[in-house]
Amino acid sequence: MKTTFLSLILVIGIAVTSAHAVKLGLASAWLFDEGSGGTVTDIVSGHNGEIKGSLTWVNDGKIRGALEFPGRGDSYVWIEHDDVFNADPYTFVSWVKLNAASWQYIVWRNGEKWPEEKLVRHLDIWIHQDDYPVFMWHVNGQETRLPGKTIIADGEWHHVAKVYDGSKVQMFIDGKLDAESATSGPLDTSESPMWIGARPGNVAATGLFDEVGFFTQALSEAEVNAVMNTGLTDYAAVEATGKATITWGLLKTEK
Repeated sequence: MKTTFLSLILVIGIAVTSAHAVKLGLASAWLFDEGSGGTVTDIVSGHNGEIKGSLTWVNDGKIRGALEFPGRGDSYVWIEHDDVFNADPYTFVSWVKLNAASWQYIVWRNGEKWPEEKLVRHLDIWIHQDDYPVFMWHVNGQETRLPGKTIIADGEWHHVAKVYDGSKVQMFIDGKLDAESATSGPLDTSESPMWIGARPGNVAATGLFDEVGFFTQALSEAEVNAVMNTGLTDYAAVEATGKATITWGLLKTEK
């Protein structure tokens, strides 16, 4: 009696691994493309944002969708604390399309109360009543403010980037250096959640947000422009970090 059967022998040479590409140290990216629901997804590391209050999904973002903020202190995106947001250095970026209004907020991270219990602002960007941005931080509890020169609460899209390299803070508006200031030491840190679009005390944004990102590197001017022009998706791409050698053996046996 003769029987024929096939068996497959799998030989794996090198295991395949994949991980998020560490492009420019992108740690979190919120694209605001969900279109519905109460969650803003962090496509890099799962630091998803919870929508508080009455935010509205819209289709006409800078890149695909966006979130519209009504200018109320109870309406913002809340992101739980993670030590990555205490990074030194770091870069924070966002597209905003804000209406002219008195005192607005882009990002706040210094507790759930106002006035704050401790002066430890590591990441803080707000809009002056005269419609230009202000970066603010603390070093050993001492406050420094960096006002910008460009009006951004004007109903048009603007790209805002805060770059901290360990010794200075730079403000980039639409890819151009708008202001900079030396720091007197490492920025103070906290265990506070991140608020996008408001701070406690009813100071809030009026307009659209899109493509918010946090990097654990101080981006150069060229890199800020590349991120602005390309969008965050490319920097959050998944890449293979290994190769696989797979051999399928065909075995024929006769009996």
